[in-house]
Amino acid sequence: MLTKLKNFLKTDPEIIDINPEQNNLRKVIYWRVISVIVSILIAYFYLGELYDSFEMTMVEAFFLTFIHYVFEETWSKYKL
Repeated sequence: MLTKLKNFLKTDPEIIDINPEQNNLRKVIYWRVISVIVSILIAYFYLGELYDSFEMTMVEAFFLTFIHYVFEETWSKYKL
């Protein structure tokens, strides 16, 4: 019985992932968190000002997150 259930779940991945369309958004958010931290560190290295580095990075992150999400959705839709 357990084997049949495992095989069934393997053949229908939507049962396991309740919102499969959210994978791209989740991936983008995780990547943006990592890239924001790296960007703040790089900006601080060059500017020497923590507040300016943070402000510049937040503006950049907002726009790049939106553009990245659109890119991921387009990529998934058209299988580029």
